[in-house]
Amino acid sequence: MPTQYVLNNLSILCGEKDEIYTYIAERLKEDKLWIVTLNALMYMEYLKMNEYSEALKMSTFSIPDGVGIVKLLKKKGIETERCPGFDTMEFLLHLSKERNYNIYLLGSKEEVVKKASDNIIKDFGTSIVGYHHGYFDWSLEEEVVKDINEKNTDLLFVGMGIPKQEIFIKRNIEKINARLLMGVGGSFDVLAGEVKRAPQFYQKLGLEWLYRMIKEPHRIKKIPDLIKFYLRIFQNKD
Repeated sequence: MPTQYVLNNLSILCGEKDEIYTYIAERLKEDKLWIVTLNALMYMEYLKMNEYSEALKMSTFSIPDGVGIVKLLKKKGIETERCPGFDTMEFLLHLSKERNYNIYLLGSKEEVVKKASDNIIKDFGTSIVGYHHGYFDWSLEEEVVKDINEKNTDLLFVGMGIPKQEIFIKRNIEKINARLLMGVGGSFDVLAGEVKRAPQFYQKLGLEWLYRMIKEPHRIKKIPDLIKFYLRIFQNKD
């Protein structure tokens, strides 16, 4: 059975990966869940105490996506395995086939989210009831929410990047009737075949972020935040 550890008002589900996934599957039978897949950069954004911070605090719980979060928890005496966001989404896609859950994809470009939808149907045999690109104006979000609800969505995956995806969920969680809501970052790009996931070598070492920086040099601007995160661990600031 996984445990929940509260870090700076964030509830983080900790334990073995399989235990965490089993717990999520059981909770889905009874409760509406908002899951955050927490990594170091998200945590640093959370510490800014803005609307994004309020969003993360409203979630049902976070799970440890990045190796940095695992290290931070270990410093607190909490042992946990990583649950990478992409792996978690894959688990939920398999679960959706088992339980006949309807899936809606929100985010990325129109052609990318369509391709991701087609590939999910082909590879997982699950039901995609709708999708929508993520480049809409906030003034149109009521129309998007209406479409999500009219399609009888069970699992809503939001791939609009940080902080937009969590802010969208925060603004609309009470209106959306889905069983589960989860931000998935760039997972649609991977599922669409537009971006390759990091090789197993990087995944096992928890260095998927490094692979992404190598492949997408614009991400290098995030290095200062990573340095600040590890300094916080070293200085026992959390």
